Amino acid sequence: MNSRERVLVALRREQPDRVPFVEGGIDPPIQRVLMGRDDFLPEELNEVMGLDNLLAEFLPPIFGVHEVHDGINFLARPLLLTRADLGQMVFPDPEDPSMYVAAEALANRNRGRYAICAKMRMGASPLLMSMGLEAFSYALADDPGLVDTVLGRYADWTIAVVRHLKDVGVDLVWTFDDMAYKNGPMFSPRVFRTLFLPHLRRVADAVKGEGLPWIVHSDGNLMPLLDDLLTLGFDGLHPLEPGAMDIEAVKREYGHRLCLVGNIDLHYTLTLGAPAEVEAEVKQRITTIGRGGGYMISSANSITSYCKIENVWAMIRAIRKYGAYPTAISNLRE
Repeated sequence: MNSRERVLVALRREQPDRVPFVEGGIDPPIQRVLMGRDDFLPEELNEVMGLDNLLAEFLPPIFGVHEVHDGINFLARPLLLTRADLGQMVFPDPEDPSMYVAAEALANRNRGRYAICAKMRMGASPLLMSMGLEAFSYALADDPGLVDTVLGRYADWTIAVVRHLKDVGVDLVWTFDDMAYKNGPMFSPRVFRTLFLPHLRRVADAVKGEGLPWIVHSDGNLMPLLDDLLTLGFDGLHPLEPGAMDIEAVKREYGHRLCLVGNIDLHYTLTLGAPAEVEAEVKQRITTIGRGGGYMISSANSITSYCKIENVWAMIRAIRKYGAYPTAISNLRE
């Protein structure tokens, strides 16, 4: 079974030959250290790490002032504060063929080998980043139509891009929309149902209309929103942030409906822990969450530049050591 097949089997909540290893992002400084050089193809990094997915990015613009540090783009200040700022919402043309050239080249080099993921956003996260939480909160009270307009424009653009993905050679969609803090959602379930869910459902209908498997990402505690989110019909949930969500409880309650993707801890294990602790956590996730399939292992967000490099290597080695079905997992339980 190759990497593409392994990921697609897991997303069907079935058991592949081994637990897939996927990531939604790896910061450039970590990539360079892992490779020992600056110039390499994404698939060369996959070979070193044992990753099963590749990312083709189709992220919408965040309307704000940005700063770049060590090759990483940070939002310094949001710009969509009132209706007067809506004129700044200018998107790349989703019908421009040049927008898909890099993704097509990636897919053509790796077609049928790795799972090609379209890295996208439904619209919730770019709305919150472009408005900022203060302006967003005021708008909820004073002008909820502004929130609806901004979110609708993001959803429209994403839907237009989704319609090109199968021609590009994409295997699945992975949307990144942070909607929660560690203690709960950034907004109430009522706000989610009335303002967010209708537009997210339009995106969901477009993805499902293309017949593409779909992973949803949000940090934080999604439990108050999860049942509503599941009405969108996605296949996988990432990253099930440790300390915010109990991945074992989610496996018990929702494992028959969802492939779980995650959740090696960034707050301590990968960033502050020792390699032996990383190995122990990887082993524990595989033996408990990996049992029976429907699980893909990854960091509990992305592999960030502040992860200890020795811990990243420890995660890679442990996934290789413990990840095979069925003998490795059955042996670990004995």
